[in-house]
Amino acid sequence: MIQRKPASFESHPDTVIDTVGTEPDESTAPSAEVNGVAAPPTPEDLSNPGELLLEEYFRGSLYADGVLFDRRGRVRRRFHVDMQGAWEAEWGTLQESFLFDDGERQQRTWRLHRLPPQRGVRCYEASADDVVGLAVGHAAGAELRWNYVLELALGARRVRVRMDDRMYLLDGGRLLNRTEMRKFGVRVASLLIVFGRN
Repeated sequence: MIQRKPASFESHPDTVIDTVGTEPDESTAPSAEVNGVAAPPTPEDLSNPGELLLEEYFRGSLYADGVLFDRRGRVRRRFHVDMQGAWEAEWGTLQESFLFDDGERQQRTWRLHRLPPQRGVRCYEASADDVVGLAVGHAAGAELRWNYVLELALGARRVRVRMDDRMYLLDGGRLLNRTEMRKFGVRVASLLIVFGRN
């Protein structure tokens, strides 16, 4: 059975929560390793990856690998990110160090704030030096959506683009991030990023 997200997600009906399967019985669940080799995921693993809690996932040492696509879907850049996250109560920081395939390096520090939930939806705010105003995030189950405006340097110019980030928690501690970048409502680029834990 596929079920729609809570009310706050209804303005985006293309995104759904897959609720197939039930929590596996721990007494009969297969071992995570067989002869020292990680067991492949089960259908239950795929349908129940758990809840995406920023304050748990973005804590400690992480990494990510990503690809930037232009508006026609052509690969323009590849990059690697090393991250370090820390939380104290409802406040967190995430330090990101980017290395691009052309040798460029960038740094970004996110300041994160967990807000009280609303109607079963987990709510977050975040800021960074190149983010205009606040990023607003809403999470339900294993999915989270961020919306914010990012200011980019293009030569001598500064350009603002609207970011629509969608994060999906996968099995094995991985996280998939799909982002659309829009200017005047038109998609100008997109990102695909896979996160992992060190």
